[in-house]
Amino acid sequence: MKISTVYLNECIKKTTGKPVTYHIQQRIILEAKRLLYHSNKSVKEIACELGYDDYPYFSRLFSKVVGMTALNFRNKNLE
Repeated sequence: MKISTVYLNECIKKTTGKPVTYHIQQRIILEAKRLLYHSNKSVKEIACELGYDDYPYFSRLFSKVVGMTALNFRNKNLE
């Protein structure tokens, strides 16, 4: 694309009102929800699969974005 990362981020933020990191996090959380719902993998395994070596950080991020822990999300959606 031959544009800088800073300029790309500015364009995305101007267009959507949110920075690129927001959109990346949303996509990661969407994939985490899909894996929690459709697999028997542990939350730690899912975090690792999504590129998070720091499991506690992933857990905090999930809780912050979704408003509940990953295990609560899984249990609520499997009832």
